Amino acid sequence: MANYLLFNFSVSYSGGGYKRLFEYSKVINSQGGAHFIIHSNCQSLIKTFPNNHYHVVKQSFFERIFEDCKYLKPIIENLGVPDFYYSYGIPIYSKIGVVNWFHLSNVLPLASKGISSNLLSYLKAKELGRRIRKNLFNASVISAESEFSLGVLGPQYMQRHFLSVNGADDEIKVLANNKVCEKSNIAVVVGTYKYKSLVDSYQVFNELRKTTNNDLKLVIIGPTKGIPANLTGDGNVIIRGLLSREKVIECLQTARFYISTTQIENSYNAASEGIFFANESYISNIGPHQELLAKMPHSLVSIPNVEPLLIKVKRDQVNGDNLLTWTQVVEQMMTKIKTSLANEKCKGKENNV
Repeated sequence: MANYLLFNFSVSYSGGGYKRLFEYSKVINSQGGAHFIIHSNCQSLIKTFPNNHYHVVKQSFFERIFEDCKYLKPIIENLGVPDFYYSYGIPIYSKIGVVNWFHLSNVLPLASKGISSNLLSYLKAKELGRRIRKNLFNASVISAESEFSLGVLGPQYMQRHFLSVNGADDEIKVLANNKVCEKSNIAVVVGTYKYKSLVDSYQVFNELRKTTNNDLKLVIIGPTKGIPANLTGDGNVIIRGLLSREKVIECLQTARFYISTTQIENSYNAASEGIFFANESYISNIGPHQELLAKMPHSLVSIPNVEPLLIKVKRDQVNGDNLLTWTQVVEQMMTKIKTSLANEKCKGKENNV
């Protein structure tokens, strides 16, 4: 790659953040490589993608509060000003590169009102949201994973907005193979944070037991802390805890039902993994889910003691028209980088006239 590109994923070591880091690393490595700032838990990438240059950083909780991104200074002093700087969920406190790109990795810091959360998580999200909004003016490009999340960012910098969805290679592969795995008599829920509304998911499960068969089991995947006691004490509920992405996919592929009553999401990917693998899904009627199901058959259903209505969708009625591979996602980003760099060069020439 001719340009010096610097990607900052320093706080991403699990979940969707690590997935994007891995896929960006994979595609960009095949194109010659770039520089990545990564968390110490991600050092395996150094050997996996040798064309990339990885800068491993460690930050304590207090460093993030009082000296966030101080690791950037020695990197820039050593390598020079990058043509392009990408920040995954980290406020851009000053202009680092010629083109600076902020990616909203989590919508909760900007839309936490009315969303279930514990006090510490709420305060951390509010402070991060304040820092993000305060420093958005430093970003040449501001991206998010759904139109809903872009809307949450507000209209002030709308001309800089860019939709950068997550890749859906697994879902696309399943649709292409048209192979349906043998199903177990289970309903699956992925995610246990408060905003996932496990109590509502449990209500959906109990309704399915009544209307389908009494032997149905509920499988819950995610951190066990915070799961309500009435769920952990139910013999029909199986707590799997944290699983690798591969194990999550395996579980979803064998599920009769997928349930997601989440109050808010940054993207539709968690739902897409569910609806393309499970026979039948019940998901919350929120913006990202509506975007995923645009032009696909689905219905709104009422579940007793669950508000508001949920979206019901069947696997044999969905398609992958709205999905992109990770290679396509990176290609879109690279095209945007080129046009943004060209615009900056034009501005420079105009200023020199």
